[in-house]
Amino acid sequence: MLSVLDRAVLAAYCQTYGRWVEAEKRLAETPALIKLPSGYVQQNPWLAVSNKQLELMQKLMTEMGLTPVSRSRVNAKPATSTPKPWETGG
Repeated sequence: MLSVLDRAVLAAYCQTYGRWVEAEKRLAETPALIKLPSGYVQQNPWLAVSNKQLELMQKLMTEMGLTPVSRSRVNAKPATSTPKPWETGG
């Protein structure tokens, strides 16, 4: 369940997801290792972008309770529930 208070986290996740998709598209078009004009070989910068976005997505999913482990920790109760006689102590 998401509320208005979760809007910023959800927006951050959507932005991060969009960046990850863009990085993956670029990686599909270019090799994982690139040769610089100096002759040195280095990792494609899009790979670092993709990995960073995956890391951020994992953190944001945990914040929102969207991973199996974080979901198991959620203890949401209905906002409008009538207490049962055995819950009121009387």
